[in-house]
Amino acid sequence: VIHPADSWEKHRDDTLRVGDGRCDPAVVERVVKEGPACIEELLAKGARFDLDGDGRLNAAREGGHSAARVVHRGDRTGAELVRVLYEQVKRDPRIKVEETLMALDLLTEEGPQGRRCTGIRTMDVRTGAITEHHAHVTVLATGGSGRIYRHTTNPAGATGAGVAMAIRAGVPLRDMAFVQFHPTALYEPGKADTFLISEAVRGAGAVLLMPDGSRLMDGRHPMADLAPRNIVARAIHAVMRETGVDHVRLDATRIGEARFAREFPMILDHCWSIGLDPMKEPIPVMPAAHYLCGGIATDADGRTGLDGLIALGECAGSGLHGADRLASNSLLEALVIPRYAAAAVAGDRHGDPLPSDAVTGRIMLMDAEAATTAATARMRDCMTANVGIVRENEGLRTAARELEEVRNTADVQWQAGERSLALMELRDMVLVARAICQQAMQEPANTGAHFNVDNERRGVKPRVATLVDGATA
Repeated sequence: VIHPADSWEKHRDDTLRVGDGRCDPAVVERVVKEGPACIEELLAKGARFDLDGDGRLNAAREGGHSAARVVHRGDRTGAELVRVLYEQVKRDPRIKVEETLMALDLLTEEGPQGRRCTGIRTMDVRTGAITEHHAHVTVLATGGSGRIYRHTTNPAGATGAGVAMAIRAGVPLRDMAFVQFHPTALYEPGKADTFLISEAVRGAGAVLLMPDGSRLMDGRHPMADLAPRNIVARAIHAVMRETGVDHVRLDATRIGEARFAREFPMILDHCWSIGLDPMKEPIPVMPAAHYLCGGIATDADGRTGLDGLIALGECAGSGLHGADRLASNSLLEALVIPRYAAAAVAGDRHGDPLPSDAVTGRIMLMDAEAATTAATARMRDCMTANVGIVRENEGLRTAARELEEVRNTADVQWQAGERSLALMELRDMVLVARAICQQAMQEPANTGAHFNVDNERRGVKPRVATLVDGATA
């Protein structure tokens, strides 16, 4: 919140409403209250956000928000945050950046006060060297898990590695049933990786169209095209199923070419690169897996159920998002909660000596075998068909069986000696997929991003948030 007409209370209420009764109110209040201070800190560090004609920060309106309050840098806001923060990292001599290491597992040990995390095991993707890194506090900030679905807005590394490591270590999870699908990923036939058409495009006036050209969201929700993401994604999904089309259209022509070019340059460039002019024709879009609202269960300081382990960002289930994430709250979460995490662990066992990092082995990496490639495709198809935007009991049971078979295939491949990056990623992804499916089967009501048609038929009511035991997920 940056403008006088808005308030943190309104931002809080929007977050709680979209989270559909599953948010942690204390976490929500902390994050939305401290947002402006984080923005000021970023500006002081050199962040360049868009300004209005009076030289004030320009705020966009996105889905679920009752006001325009999302500070942005065109359609590259995330990239701008990364740029500024990475510059700070490079300037700090205490921080060592390793860009070729793949995290494999958490290191744990039993102590007089119970089990704790003592570091992490990694593999160098160039050499295959396995190294144990020891630390008083280990932070997982491994991002999302969208690659478990056929279509996702997530990058190639979004395999749920942090959540998978937590599962193997028996760390509790929360809210895993709630996978947010972004309503407007660019539809490009034959491409699994999807390009995101920002919600801010609809905030600027673009509207979704039915196949006959009428407005898709009319009469479906009071906020129409700016309804919460789960509402819009399900509406598009329903239209696609009812009419047999594989995408719908987003009409952005009313925005105007000058404004579109100024506010959405990356989207415009990408559309032009595929021969599409969004100023002359509607943009073909479809829903795609976008964000895991739950994850490793944490408190308001990022602490997990395993002493010595912190989880931050999308791999964490902090309680901020509840059953569905309010647009752009993820960036705010990534700015606020780490500040508290750093303060909370500042004095943790810093006087105890740590073992030196040690290379404990080496893996001879190889290309993925056909069985691994096929199992990965099967998992993605299964999750998309059965644990996606709309679910049903029989489909969830089918998914549970198929995911168990995929996990067995991955184990067989590993035992047979396959050591490919693709197999390592599959072993992580299928654990996360099973955890999502497991909690989806336990949810008795349609809440936020979880929608089971059989729940709707029974008319059951929501319940409070649950934890999934990582040891049994």
